[in-house]
Amino acid sequence: MLPTQSVSQSKIIASTTMDLYCFFAGIGLYVCAVWLYENLRTPVLLTLNSVKHFIFRTKLSQRYGKWAVITGASDGIGKGYAHYLAQKGMAVVLVARNEAKLNKVAAEIKAKYGVDTKVVVADFSKGQTVFPHLEKALVPLDVGILVNNVGVTHGSPKYVDEVSQDDLWGLINVNIGAATLLSNILIPSMKRRHRGLIVNVSSMASIAPSSCLATYAASKSYMTSFSIALREELRPFGVEVQTVRPGFVHTNMTDFIVTGMKDKIDKKYLVRVDNFMAYAGCTIGKTDLTCGHWSHGLQTAGLYLLPEFVRLSPVLLMELEKDTQIT
Repeated sequence: MLPTQSVSQSKIIASTTMDLYCFFAGIGLYVCAVWLYENLRTPVLLTLNSVKHFIFRTKLSQRYGKWAVITGASDGIGKGYAHYLAQKGMAVVLVARNEAKLNKVAAEIKAKYGVDTKVVVADFSKGQTVFPHLEKALVPLDVGILVNNVGVTHGSPKYVDEVSQDDLWGLINVNIGAATLLSNILIPSMKRRHRGLIVNVSSMASIAPSSCLATYAASKSYMTSFSIALREELRPFGVEVQTVRPGFVHTNMTDFIVTGMKDKIDKKYLVRVDNFMAYAGCTIGKTDLTCGHWSHGLQTAGLYLLPEFVRLSPVLLMELEKDTQIT
């Protein structure tokens, strides 16, 4: 081989290597840019809108309307939202299936904040039959904020084929039907007033499918997709939509997870409702996507770095198999 040919081939190889390096470096930069956008967008919006709020100091009731409707308001995160919004001066409509608990929460809020309260009893697991009653109770009100929070899961991790069909339909009706139909009922009046806010409480499970909680995680994926699409639908009409994707918050619904924890350190640092609302409440009207609590934001950022097969955590499946072997 002549020296000139050898030099020429070396140049071609070097050029090709550099092209490949630039190509993969470009892909890496693009992926990093997307990851940074997804994870820094919320804190940037929160900071900018917090400054704006500090300057103008508009009350939520002035910005959106007098009443806030909260589903699943008798316990947990729903009760937390009810207290937070009442503290901010909004009248609250408390919706859940347990009338005694609702009346107790309403009395607490009335005594503590002095705002108007209204109790509406509705069992969303019954499906379409509950909505005429809700429409009659809610449409006449100046509803400024709708918090679609109500949700259910199995009492413990189960295989899909071991869950009764009644429980499956109940989960679908509560986790999917409630938010969809209530939005359908209340959006027309919000569009007419050219103001309003819908807060859809989804879950971190929407980006991390969970073995043995398959239907719950799938319902939360629906909620996230529905919420983000609805945000774009309503943007031209001046109606805002916020998607909330919390991780584990210690509520009645997640009690089976807390009970099963053997590590006391994990229990100590599990986010409680009042701690969650201290952060999630501050994001209302300031960002359209949040995990609610800062620690859940870090967890979500970490999940986005992992491939799907890693996010498909086998932990619940392993625990279920262990229980099955013991019993």
